[in-house]
Amino acid sequence: MEKATAAALAASPLFKNLAPADVRRVAKRCVLRGLAKGEVLFREGDDAAAFYVVASGQFKVFKESAEGRELIMKIMREGDLVGEAAALAGVPYPASAQALDDAAAVEVPRREFVALVKNEPDLALNIIAALSVRLNQISAVLEKLTLKDVPARLASYLVEHATQDARGREFVELDVTKTSLAAELGTIPETLSRALRRFADAALVASEGRRMIILDKPSLRLIAGSQDD
Repeated sequence: MEKATAAALAASPLFKNLAPADVRRVAKRCVLRGLAKGEVLFREGDDAAAFYVVASGQFKVFKESAEGRELIMKIMREGDLVGEAAALAGVPYPASAQALDDAAAVEVPRREFVALVKNEPDLALNIIAALSVRLNQISAVLEKLTLKDVPARLASYLVEHATQDARGREFVELDVTKTSLAAELGTIPETLSRALRRFADAALVASEGRRMIILDKPSLRLIAGSQDD
């Protein structure tokens, strides 16, 4: 179990600059938690006594409105940090986290980690970098939800998550349910489906099962409102 915990930590950018022996030392202070699909890792308002490193599977970080509407802030995958800002600040979790499938996460106790940071300068630098990335991610989410319509949000998602297959084609693997993706984009599944159909009808994308083949990336960038490569 400790070996698996150390491997999960080593895959995280927070621990990437540590020597293997130091990672193993951290792992001894942590717990590898297995969660079934739908199980909650923590809830908004809980005491953030720990943060987590995703070891396998996927988690959604989300908030619920008073009316029960769910807003997915981020889908967290292997190596991602969950709840680190709240844990390090010593404040309650500002959102909830739930497993989207059978998953596992390394629980890093706040108290032990803070004590460790005092003797590990590399960890302190990694924390600064990780929190800066998270701040940028939150800013990007807020911008998309307030300034962009659903087609623009979808186009941004496809452009940002595109990769290449063995044939050199760019694609996005939809590795979450349509409901989860719609919530992450701040919309509903029906509206997302309509946007996908519009993109397909315009020959911007083509569907191959859960894989979306990118046919016209420059046009997607225009819809997303970005000219970046």
